[in-house]
Amino acid sequence: MVSYNPFSKRESHGSYSLGSYRLLVPLSWLLVVVVGIYYTVHAPEDAKHGHGIFNQANKHHTAFSLSTTVTGIFWILLLISQLSYVYHLFHRDASIVTATANVGSHFILNNLFIFAWVLLWTRGHFWGSEVILIAHFINQHTAYWRHRVLPPLVHLSAVAGPFAWTLMALFWNGAVAVNSNSLPARIVANIFIWVIFVIGTMHISVRQDDLLGYCLSFLFLGLALKQVAVKTIALQWIFAFVIFAVFLAESLYITGTKYTGRDVLFRKLTHPETADREREPLLNEQSGGTA
Repeated sequence: MVSYNPFSKRESHGSYSLGSYRLLVPLSWLLVVVVGIYYTVHAPEDAKHGHGIFNQANKHHTAFSLSTTVTGIFWILLLISQLSYVYHLFHRDASIVTATANVGSHFILNNLFIFAWVLLWTRGHFWGSEVILIAHFINQHTAYWRHRVLPPLVHLSAVAGPFAWTLMALFWNGAVAVNSNSLPARIVANIFIWVIFVIGTMHISVRQDDLLGYCLSFLFLGLALKQVAVKTIALQWIFAFVIFAVFLAESLYITGTKYTGRDVLFRKLTHPETADREREPLLNEQSGGTA
């Protein structure tokens, strides 16, 4: 039944539903912040070979390892931007509140997946953390295509940002799980990096999503910088820099078209009301000439 489906897209939300989101959304966000900070500083005490989030990353170098500095900056900016998502739940405009609440269940589930991933990742359960990322990706992909009309900050913080990180983390975590740092594994990674590019550019192009493009380009910069340090004589960092540049250029172009009111071919968009006003003089001249 649609009324009991927390992931359904609704025209409006009742006071109970809205109140639940206004409580659970910030709590789930706070859970990620607290757990993230704790496991960045501390290793899990209940695991014999446990490591902090970034120490675990530095312990396992693969062809999909990202710069911990760039990744850390990305997460700080993402978590700060998610405060704007919480703010939109209390917006004065009812339509904005409804659109924001519609992705509330996806946002909460996203945070629970991140929480579970951190617990498994820091304890070295890489196959378990990969399963979590797969489920996380399905959740984010569903939210991405189901909720196409969102305020920009809501889309960035609740959809585009988490989606970009999950896409990158799938390959990074997977590479660690299979312990891939051999020559054959790096050759396979040279192919798989273009899989990320195809998935990313399809989403950016079809949705004209410059925000997702900026998120992916930032993460690919982190990948490129790390791969230079991991193996200088290799193709992976070259490919990563190329994809970073393409995503950034594509995103800047889309931003430019939106700012100037043009389509992807940079043709001026004409609104129906404007087109009608422009045709009125011609219609008047034609009716006058006919008379």
